[in-house]
Amino acid sequence: MRPLLATFLTCAATACSHQAPDGQTDAGSGENTVLAERLRVLASPLVDPAGVRGKAVGIVVAVSTPQGRAIVGLGTTAVGSGPPSRETMFEIGSVTKVFTGVLLATALADGTVSLTDAIDPMFPGGAPHANGRAITLIDLATHTSGLPDFPNNPSSTDPSNPFAGYADADLAAFMSSYALPSPPGAKYLYSNLGAGTLGHLLVKQHGAVDFEALCRQRITGPLQMPDTSVTLTDAQRARRSQGYGQGAPAPEMDVGEPLASSGALRSTGADVLRFAEAALGAGDASVAAAWRRVMEPLRPSPNGTNAMTGLLLNIEDSGGRTVYSKNGETRGFSSQIVLTTSPPVAVVLLANSSDLTKNGELRKLSLAILDELSIP
Repeated sequence: MRPLLATFLTCAATACSHQAPDGQTDAGSGENTVLAERLRVLASPLVDPAGVRGKAVGIVVAVSTPQGRAIVGLGTTAVGSGPPSRETMFEIGSVTKVFTGVLLATALADGTVSLTDAIDPMFPGGAPHANGRAITLIDLATHTSGLPDFPNNPSSTDPSNPFAGYADADLAAFMSSYALPSPPGAKYLYSNLGAGTLGHLLVKQHGAVDFEALCRQRITGPLQMPDTSVTLTDAQRARRSQGYGQGAPAPEMDVGEPLASSGALRSTGADVLRFAEAALGAGDASVAAAWRRVMEPLRPSPNGTNAMTGLLLNIEDSGGRTVYSKNGETRGFSSQIVLTTSPPVAVVLLANSSDLTKNGELRKLSLAILDELSIP
């Protein structure tokens, strides 16, 4: 048994409040001081509050295990500011796609859509086909639609946010003119556009105002996640972390509604951990059931050993265990969510630097945490 796990299993899960010069550990029901301090040691090499290229100014590490949970903040929310906490707002980038996968799973459960449904009815002006095959929902959900990463008709003149203001008409114009390079279902090609199209279709199917509203109705409301949204309130903005890229402040993300479900959510360590815990059976029963559908392997992916993709979720073998994961990146933020069901562990990492996704450091940290908490 690994040293931390041996200590961890013999230590009662206790609520705590601990303040350290480089960050903080938040108190909460079942939070474990031993776990929290070890998370601090593992994550601290990735943090430099001075804003150094290749590191985060601040990071929040949130972990849930059968023996307890901990949410640890290190560094600062911005150069010269205070430490991040469980309530600090981060852009979570493509971790948003997992929310979209859960939304799809809830729609499958209530029978409003099928994985074999074609997207054609959503685009009366035309949608791409290849070799006589239409794009279906399973193609969008497994990155096998043949659609590119982004559409080629951005509507913004702001180079930092080329898809700000992107509208339904822009998406429809792209779909009516694009020629697929391969038939849907034939090849894995990661596509923000595909995930955005999927979420947009679900929004329209359910008559929701927008993606944020549909998430609130089906995920964040039932799971009591008040700080997960696309648009920040004034109170949330006051808790927002500044993002950085290559050591310099980065602009806030802005993306039009048809693409919101690909990466527009903001959230906190506390909220995303609650979302991840639903994958382990906690919280609202309908969301937990949707997570189980999301975690079913559907098609192969090139992301690792024996890698598969579920509903916008990566599935692979790592260290003799099945790992479910998704990372995210915006111009100023990195995020990572990692899950195992044996043992049932959820790891959430939110950092205010895009560098940690580019260099793979968040993924390495997430796997190191799993190693600490796994029984050989």
